[in-house]
Amino acid sequence: MTISKQEARNRATRNWAQWRLLIANMVTYRDLYFMDDDDIAEANAALDIHIENERKEMNRNRK
Repeated sequence: MTISKQEARNRATRNWAQWRLLIANMVTYRDLYFMDDDDIAEANAALDIHIENERKEMNRNRK
């Protein structure tokens, strides 16, 4: 039996830190298997920094 769309959304929300890294192509599903919560938190912080730096660079190029 397949889970409902609502249950899939609930799971995705609950596991967003992992899905975010997958969607950003920072890690593979296999990589996530070996990562602990601290690794996942650090990788998400690194992604945040990367996004911030890209935005700053884009803003500099617009001026």
